Amino acid sequence: MKRRVYRTGAALGLLTACLVFGLLLTDNAVNHWLAQTAAAWPEGVRLAAAALGGYLIGSIPFGYLIVGVTSERDIREVGSGRTGGTNVLRSAGFGPAVFAVIADLLKGAVAVVFGALMLPGSYWPLIVAGWGAVLGHNAPVFLAFRGGAGTMTNIGVTTVLWMPSLLFIMPIFLLAWWTIRIASLSSLIIAAALALVFAGRAALGGGQWEFVVYAIGSFLIIAYALRPNIKRLINGTEPRVPRVGKSF
Repeated sequence: MKRRVYRTGAALGLLTACLVFGLLLTDNAVNHWLAQTAAAWPEGVRLAAAALGGYLIGSIPFGYLIVGVTSERDIREVGSGRTGGTNVLRSAGFGPAVFAVIADLLKGAVAVVFGALMLPGSYWPLIVAGWGAVLGHNAPVFLAFRGGAGTMTNIGVTTVLWMPSLLFIMPIFLLAWWTIRIASLSSLIIAAALALVFAGRAALGGGQWEFVVYAIGSFLIIAYALRPNIKRLINGTEPRVPRVGKSF
């Protein structure tokens, strides 16, 4: 029996997530209270809080909620069963998939902002919050640890760490999407490319090696989530994503 996702509940979840994001991304009393409260904690506790906050932000299942609002279907029962943009495309079409991709990008960005609130002036809270966001997207506590692959959330994190990285990655993303059309392989290529971009920048003296550590760690998190897909890639049985405009 197929599970139904009630539109009202999914819409309420989306509104709540938008409220949380708005509070974290704007200058307000809640932000000030968070920063002042965290300032009294030991550094290790603040790093742990950044990681946990990043994980909870990453756990917000936007793909699940968006498909629930648009069709009242459970995205976990469609296609790959993942909650990322590719499976939203299969489940609900192009428009909802665009919203899911943007929302998953924002998760990574908001997680980094939260990390900065916990421990200003250090790169490590940004890094652990980013790792937490990617892990949360892949294994969300709100969906019994069944999520996506973390690609868009990872790009959201790296965009905040160094905004020009988006200029390097988006052409690779679009090329992979329209030519390879294998979501898992595209995810691995993008995660590896981000690590190379940050490593090259650091080697040239223009970037931080801490960000290279982040990129390598996020690649490992994504690769771990894609273990079944990697097996299918090796066996030549991994499915391709239908082109936009075709039926799903």
